[in-house]
Amino acid sequence: MANIMESIRIRNVEFKNRIVMAPMVRFGWPSSNGFMGEKLINHYKEAADKEVGFVIMQALSVSEERTGKGRAGVFLNSHADYLGKIAGEYRKNETRLFAQLAYPTTGYGTDDCIDVNRLSKEKLTYIRDLFIKSAKICEKAGLNGIELHGAHRFFLNMITSPISNSRDDKYGCDLNGRITLVKEIVEGIKSCVKDNFIVCYRMGWNKDLDTDISTAKALQSVGVDILHSSSGIKDENEIKIPEDFQYNDVVYIGTQIKKKLNIPVIVVNDIRTICRGNYLVENNLCDFAAYGKPFLADLNFVKKSLENRNYEACFKCKECKWFVDGNKCPSQIKLGRKF
Repeated sequence: MANIMESIRIRNVEFKNRIVMAPMVRFGWPSSNGFMGEKLINHYKEAADKEVGFVIMQALSVSEERTGKGRAGVFLNSHADYLGKIAGEYRKNETRLFAQLAYPTTGYGTDDCIDVNRLSKEKLTYIRDLFIKSAKICEKAGLNGIELHGAHRFFLNMITSPISNSRDDKYGCDLNGRITLVKEIVEGIKSCVKDNFIVCYRMGWNKDLDTDISTAKALQSVGVDILHSSSGIKDENEIKIPEDFQYNDVVYIGTQIKKKLNIPVIVVNDIRTICRGNYLVENNLCDFAAYGKPFLADLNFVKKSLENRNYEACFKCKECKWFVDGNKCPSQIKLGRKF
């Protein structure tokens, strides 16, 4: 029986435990031309020695489009410089570091959202090549892998989901069509990186569990090494959770997908404590447990949890202050930190 502090090996890469720092945007921390500012670089470097097995950096844009509001990116070869500064610290501490790659959109249903049904094949090919180039930059920088962002209404979420994709060409029609672009991205990445460079995929839920499972199986079949299950285009999922399941619908769907796959599965969302994550791992409901806000609240979340597995770092504020200014986070104030 595995536990959350036990190591796991994927593509000859050893992860020292099954704890994941989930990708979380640090809003208001400036970037320029896709380059992270020193404040954000130092923040990620500081997390390198905190006993986390697996860190996925916040969504980095594969395109210079829509980077004017401070969004960091990885679309220039010179971006390997700032990523390399971060990666070097993680190698020293044997913590595995991934970058989450995203083609930025504003969200399904909004006025200026990208409509995947109106994009030409040439535009989709262009976007495919952006993801592949970004992955190559990440490998050059010394990262262990990348995560393709296919959840939370981002572009890959919309191209793979029957909710938003009604194309009638090879990039639509059915599940095999909707997954074609991801297949081309994954194959393109794997054709130009080393064998131990890992491709993770963050998948957003669809309209029902059967579709989620079918989509997850298709992602596994095209070469995804790790599946990270999360929320999707719809704000809510109509699935009924068993009364004795002590987690939310996002986690539940991930545990059901886990049963059907042969690749490792990450579950995320309001897991809160190492004790609760350990229960999921011990009962083979997932391979990794991911935490977001607990790490925003306290980078020493894991170290403190080793002394108290029920330690809750996040105060669960009604409106998370990190969406505006991390200095206003009550947990940060209690710890006496200032960024």
